[in-house]
Amino acid sequence: MRIPAIASISQSSDIQEVSELLDTLPQHHISHQPWIEFKSNCHTSFVIAHSGDAIFLKYYVKEDIIKLATHQTNGRVHKDNCVEFFVAFESQKKYYNIEINCAGVALIGYGEGRLNRKLLDEKLINKINAHINIQTAPLNSGNKYRWQVTVMLPIEVFEESNIGSLNQKSGLGNFFKCGDDLPNKHFYAWSNIEAKKPDFHLPQFFGKLEFS
Repeated sequence: MRIPAIASISQSSDIQEVSELLDTLPQHHISHQPWIEFKSNCHTSFVIAHSGDAIFLKYYVKEDIIKLATHQTNGRVHKDNCVEFFVAFESQKKYYNIEINCAGVALIGYGEGRLNRKLLDEKLINKINAHINIQTAPLNSGNKYRWQVTVMLPIEVFEESNIGSLNQKSGLGNFFKCGDDLPNKHFYAWSNIEAKKPDFHLPQFFGKLEFS
């Protein structure tokens, strides 16, 4: 995937204006359901761009249940309606797991695998700017709710990687949708995963990312 650079925005841009700008870019679908026992009718897509000093992500979700129990940074956001972005820069084996619930509450960890991950400091995570939109869906739309979350991830969040600038950088990553405590528990991936049980922490299945 090639991630476009947009010169007109930066980490100081108004997040609502950024959200509207991202609506004009092509969407990518998170459609793989690797584990057949957790099938659902959730629909998720996303847009990603960068400004050199920040990554901008917008997720578009349609589903039937909204559950929000986690309000604490670095809390168990994956139990709620949750979208995730995992990324490793350049040839680094360690990667970031960025998990955000439908209220914009985030957890960010860093490490080489599922175990022994380092959670980033809350003060750093709180530099993330988010814009939320949750609505009931129109009748006969197939899902009860539509929600969107737009996030600005300042380059400072990736403190362990010493990036400097996102321009012309490359990496590996994956994008997910989950809801571990929802009645219709589910696990969706952008780049498909082959594993016996649900596990997003499998970097061998990350897709290639190229920052313009």
